[in-house]
Amino acid sequence: MKVFAFANQKGGVAKTTTTYNIATIKAMEGKRVLMIDLDPQASLTILCGMSPGGTEFNSCNLFDGKTDPVDCAYLVKSTGLENLYIVPSDIDLAETEQNISGKMAREKILKKALKSYEEYFDYIFIDCPPQLGILTTNGLVASNGVIVPTKAEYLSYRGIRALKRTVQNVIDSDLNSNLIFYGFIITMFEKNVNDQKDLLEQFQKIGEVLGVVKKSSSTYKSVLEGTPVVLSDKKSDVSKAYIEISLKI
Repeated sequence: MKVFAFANQKGGVAKTTTTYNIATIKAMEGKRVLMIDLDPQASLTILCGMSPGGTEFNSCNLFDGKTDPVDCAYLVKSTGLENLYIVPSDIDLAETEQNISGKMAREKILKKALKSYEEYFDYIFIDCPPQLGILTTNGLVASNGVIVPTKAEYLSYRGIRALKRTVQNVIDSDLNSNLIFYGFIITMFEKNVNDQKDLLEQFQKIGEVLGVVKKSSSTYKSVLEGTPVVLSDKKSDVSKAYIEISLKI
């Protein structure tokens, strides 16, 4: 079972959209895939056509030490795929983050919970919240690799240094010495904008760029409809970019 954290402390970089599309691609390949919505804003949950708080169990329960994690996984019916699941989020996850801050081995709670999924899934994709708190740390500690969706813009570039320090701290502290920084996915890219081309080169200097996803109206439309663009518009440049990226994961 491979576990990937999709992380970026800056919002609005298509992190959730990227998680959903790559997870869908792997499911379309016949892999058994689980997405975990670790963001209290529950964007991934909503994209999957589910209401935050509308299920008996959610990602809060992964941290309570009482609930069987298997009970928290729900089929993503909106895709029509039989092997794509999600652990939905809930607004109470913000309170959960506060509650676990005082617990022993708080950074490893999610990792322990994910062991229950080993016989059921080939891939787990964790959609981390847009901040470098204890939930994101749990996501990094539980993962084999971290992938950073980001826009080619100055503020995003500056913020990446803080994220890379967090990743390195997780590795150096032995919380997860095997964690691999897989690289960046440049999203909403506009090749005619000189600043974006320049920043793309800067990203390439500090890590591998797994792929570049162009800015596209079809992506926004699919987001509004709750369907991954790799299903709604399979021949689009965006879909092709995500498919190429998925081959590296």
